[in-house]
Amino acid sequence: MAKTFTAFNPETGNSVGAEIVEWDQAQVLAAIKSADQVKSAIANLSPIDRANLLENIANEIELEKEKIATCANQETALPMARLTGEVMRTVVQLRNFANFVRTGEHFNAIIDLADSNYLPVARPDLRKTLQPLGVVAVFAASNFPLAFSVAGGDSASALAAGCPVIVKAHPSHPNTCELIFSAIQRALAKSGLPKQTFAIVQGINPQITHWLATADEITAVGFTGSPLVGKLLVDLATKRKNPIPVFAEMGSLNPVFFTDAALNGKASELAKLAMESALLGSGQFCTKPGILIVPTGKNGDEFVKEISTITSAAKVAPLLNAGIASRYTDAVTKLSSSPGLQVIAGVKNETGYSVTPTVFVVDWKDINKHDQLLEEHFGPTTVIIRALQSEFVEIAKSLGGQLTAAIHATADEIANTVDSGVSQLIAQISQIAGRLIFNGFPTSVSVTAAMQHGGQWPASSTHTTSVGLDAIYRFLRPVVYQGFPDKALPAQLQNANPYKIFRKVNGVRSDAPLT
Repeated sequence: MAKTFTAFNPETGNSVGAEIVEWDQAQVLAAIKSADQVKSAIANLSPIDRANLLENIANEIELEKEKIATCANQETALPMARLTGEVMRTVVQLRNFANFVRTGEHFNAIIDLADSNYLPVARPDLRKTLQPLGVVAVFAASNFPLAFSVAGGDSASALAAGCPVIVKAHPSHPNTCELIFSAIQRALAKSGLPKQTFAIVQGINPQITHWLATADEITAVGFTGSPLVGKLLVDLATKRKNPIPVFAEMGSLNPVFFTDAALNGKASELAKLAMESALLGSGQFCTKPGILIVPTGKNGDEFVKEISTITSAAKVAPLLNAGIASRYTDAVTKLSSSPGLQVIAGVKNETGYSVTPTVFVVDWKDINKHDQLLEEHFGPTTVIIRALQSEFVEIAKSLGGQLTAAIHATADEIANTVDSGVSQLIAQISQIAGRLIFNGFPTSVSVTAAMQHGGQWPASSTHTTSVGLDAIYRFLRPVVYQGFPDKALPAQLQNANPYKIFRKVNGVRSDAPLT
């Protein structure tokens, strides 16, 4: 008899929605093989047809946005306003990719025509393009049931690249996953593409992760989630007979540095903004500011005092599932018993998977006595490090890779008209973080072409981004065709330029056909 499981409402701890049948190994491998057999259908689509597929998916999701948001609310207890916004973020990023692939820019078509006079030796006809990798396995995230889930950034960018997708649905919101999957299936039918192009795998069996990451037909993995699972995927993919890339976004501490001058007259205001960012979504954002580096002295004291006042009265919504709540409570309890730390506790919400907001304050000279302080803790907590401003660069050098890093400083400090060490700090954090923020906080991530959502290890497993148009390039690889007859070339490299896209020909950007 097939195994089943249900979702649980975080506010009540009670099961919600339909019972979901768990997939076994045979079903998972069959879905992967089926996707591999039809991969040419999406890979060979014209830019217009592939854009139409993405737009069809966006339209189908938007048509049911209220139903989807309501289901997600029941499974995650996230506010409806947040969820309806997330539905539209999902729709917008699909349409952004549609607009992008319609231009053909993703092909990065480069043509160097044969030249017998080329130095140092004659050049043959060389034509390069980017081609899809093949079947991609995507793992849905717990904290974004839409934007980083079944039709989220990883799936959208893989489909835009021309890759079939197999998604491991997140067991915290399986019914929401099914609704999005149904919308994608309707879009595939409208686009005249085989349904096997996209599948979701349901289940709570940890072995599903292994089956997906090690299947021969899987050519890449997209993941957003915990360092534990992300590193497991990297390990599994590396040990395969034919290793494959894993594009894992695993979160980070996202340090925020405050200079003394920035806090002067604004310490209370900045403390409020910092805690709004740290507690947003009950602290369940990969871009949560996990450490706040504050200078010693009067302004820093005022900042910490305001943080203490805010935190002591803070109450947050339940966490997304029992496992997240349990891990958070265990970590905070252990840290709270550690000597030499100032612990500021908030108010526990007594419903469902509730936890207590907690802030820890420590002097930089004592940080080595508390190893777990410099680890990400998923939930409503942050760490305040008190240090001399002259130690800020040293602190930045001690940190591992980060998704983001922020600096609050004055215009004079940025202009280097005063010797505050800010320029050296900026140079240092640019070595570890994918996104640098001036006088702001990291929580919000814009879905735009210029976005970088990824950083050095262990924030990410690669230097790529999982948000924005450049996310497509994770699932493409360069291929050069040398000396091929025109008719044997991919359409984007043919002389006639049938897609009418811009290409770089002998170093010059042009959309003209070649004669």
